Amino acid sequence: MSQKKSVVNLIRSTSSTGIKLNGKDMVKVYQGTFKQDFSTLTSDSAYFYPQDNAFDAFGHVNINQGDTLNIYSDKLNYNGNTKIALLTDNVRMVDKDATLTTNHLTYNTSTRIGTYTDGGKLVNKDNTLLSKNGYYFAFTRDSYFRYDVTLTTPDALIKTDTMRYNTGSKIAYFYGPTNIYSTKGQKDRDTLYTENGNYNTVVEQAAFGKNNLYHSGTKSLKGDSLFYDKVKGYGRAVKHVTFADKEQKTIIKGNLGTYFKAEEKAIVTEDPYIVIVTEQKDSTKHDTVTKADSILKKAPPTKGNGNMNMAQVIKNSIPSKTDTPAAIKQIVAVAPKDSITKNAGKLQKLANDPKNRAQADELIKGLANDPKVTNMVSTAIKKQSNNPKVKNALTAAKTNSPEKETVAKDTSHIKRDSIYMSADTIETQILTYKDLKIYQEKQRLAHIRDTATRVKAKVAEKPSKFLVGKMAWIAPDTTFRHTLFFGKPKPVPVKKKPVRVLTKKQLAADSLRRQKMDDSIATAKKLEPSDTARIRIVIAHHHAKLFKSDLQAKADSMFYSYSDSTIRCFVNPIIWTEGSQLSGDTVFLQMKHKKLDNMAMFLSALIVNIDKGDSVHFNQIAGKRMRGYFKDDKLNRMYINGNAESIYFSRDSVKKIVDGMERSLSSRMTIDFKNSQVTNIGWYVKPEHKYTPIAKVKEDDKILKGFLWKPKERPISKESIIPSYNKKIKDNEKAAADKLKKNKPVTGKLTGGKTAVKDSSNAIPLKLPGLKTAKDSTLNPVKDAIKTAKDSTGKAAPPVKLPGVKAAKDSTTVKPAIKKN
Repeated sequence: MSQKKSVVNLIRSTSSTGIKLNGKDMVKVYQGTFKQDFSTLTSDSAYFYPQDNAFDAFGHVNINQGDTLNIYSDKLNYNGNTKIALLTDNVRMVDKDATLTTNHLTYNTSTRIGTYTDGGKLVNKDNTLLSKNGYYFAFTRDSYFRYDVTLTTPDALIKTDTMRYNTGSKIAYFYGPTNIYSTKGQKDRDTLYTENGNYNTVVEQAAFGKNNLYHSGTKSLKGDSLFYDKVKGYGRAVKHVTFADKEQKTIIKGNLGTYFKAEEKAIVTEDPYIVIVTEQKDSTKHDTVTKADSILKKAPPTKGNGNMNMAQVIKNSIPSKTDTPAAIKQIVAVAPKDSITKNAGKLQKLANDPKNRAQADELIKGLANDPKVTNMVSTAIKKQSNNPKVKNALTAAKTNSPEKETVAKDTSHIKRDSIYMSADTIETQILTYKDLKIYQEKQRLAHIRDTATRVKAKVAEKPSKFLVGKMAWIAPDTTFRHTLFFGKPKPVPVKKKPVRVLTKKQLAADSLRRQKMDDSIATAKKLEPSDTARIRIVIAHHHAKLFKSDLQAKADSMFYSYSDSTIRCFVNPIIWTEGSQLSGDTVFLQMKHKKLDNMAMFLSALIVNIDKGDSVHFNQIAGKRMRGYFKDDKLNRMYINGNAESIYFSRDSVKKIVDGMERSLSSRMTIDFKNSQVTNIGWYVKPEHKYTPIAKVKEDDKILKGFLWKPKERPISKESIIPSYNKKIKDNEKAAADKLKKNKPVTGKLTGGKTAVKDSSNAIPLKLPGLKTAKDSTLNPVKDAIKTAKDSTGKAAPPVKLPGVKAAKDSTTVKPAIKKN
């Protein structure tokens, strides 16, 4: 059964007249009202075509559907068969609190979908939306906009290519490159970019999912997924997160990032790391290209768009000082005599006199700046514009303009290196210098226990029913408190020491000594920034690691401040550089001019060094405090202060084998390094030295108290400091071990009396006498061959002998012992 055809009915009119037009009936309607299904259409006048089920309406056209949707226009063409209305001129569609205005609108009364293609405007309370093409769905209140889309809210401006906007929920959805600009406030306006996401204009929350970027001032945050709450100033990024600050030159990466705008703080977790750029050598001050360019010194580049006036043309066409007579003749010949007046005569006299060239140069400059001369020359040039000589002169003058003679700064000679720092969590924040000092003081006091805060509550004693006896006591003598009871004591004459006058040599030596003692940290204290200076800090929490091409470090936590460019390592820090390992309770690394400058280690500082090809004998230096200085990012000198103690293994000059051990003890010590090797050692204040042949050295005497050696924990690459990297390696090793265990042949007797063959590839290798390999001091602490040595001042305990491990002796003097069964 076919669906009944819907007919347009004329239900009301002021007057109507029927006529024939082209063989069809047509009704002229005035103040008419038409109805079809649930749509009511009114106008001032209309041409109604009953046979075509259509009409044309003019003046105050209105289409009403329900109580909420109204469309107004000046003209209307309506087809009742297709239920499509073509509205033109001053079209306005009102749906509850949303108003759409355009010049041409195609509206389907059945599906309630409106379309425009020549520009439109949608106003939804405080939100205004502009686009070239638009589609409005009245049932769902969704609007789709295409090409040059702009959404303006009270606090933001959104520009995109494709957008869906719901007038009910006031949420905008983006399907192409989109920029959201903050219009509220003047400082650090927020900017958001995405290619797929949504933005809630009511609560001002944005959720993006493709090529996302948040930008605020000099700071930016990007990731695969990005959420930002503008009211709270809270941002969150997931996967491939990058936080950058151009002002402080900071880059932090990870897989989960959180940003707090009010506190200017960012927290990055899940494989986070920060990049700090350093420079090994900067020779920009000795740039030979800049020195060779004499044009830059003579005439700096002029501002403007590159066009020159006539005075500049004259100046550029004048030759240099060496050709001054030729210049004078050229100007005298070009300029008319009546315009030059007095200067022309002087120039003619000075043309052939080489002694007065300076005076001639001044006259030439005066002529170049004279407006009469420039106007006259410009007129002459215009008259002779077709003259090839004049054209060539003008071209040469313009090409010699100092604007084009610029030399780009060559930075290829600068060797850049980067410091990579990683931890379980990296936190960065911008503080004022005053707040930074308060924060550091709180951190310092957090480790100090204040026993005065806890006051024991007094327990009220109940009065006893019995007599209580108390010890009789004598009142103390308080006369000592009255020191002036018998008057002031007589003044003791003080002999003044004669003032010692220092000589010039002594003053110079004293200034050099003070300059030497005044290190970079003391200088930084003198030149500390103001209290209002903005300073970024970086905190790495738990399992912090640092990697540089020539220096690696690890600690439980690290703190980096841009105020003094110092990396502070706390809780069991260890630093590796070349063949040396440095450790202490706390380690500070300071940079200067983007290079490592100095290092401080205090409380139980220790340096362990090994020679190439030797993993058994450890050269060691220990002390209370150490301070080292770097030169070209390499350790150059080290100062040890307080209980300086060292162990050094000497080698035979011919055979290059260890022949003895020297143990030294002093109050202070200095060490010089060159090419990562110790070149000079100095002991100060009652040094004590003890040399022992290597054959008589016990194992426990080969190490100092608190010896630490952890080569396996040293980062081998910038990827190795990321937590997931080590996890992958452990998983791969475990999988390989499980696979090896499954494929391992069974040993012992099999069924049938046959014996299984052992796999020789998995057999334990034989140990040669006199050779040992260096082990990690943290692995197998009970069974380790190297035990922590006791204090050298106490009585040394005999070494513990373990099965299968023997002390290394010189193979040239002692033969290896062979046990008989």
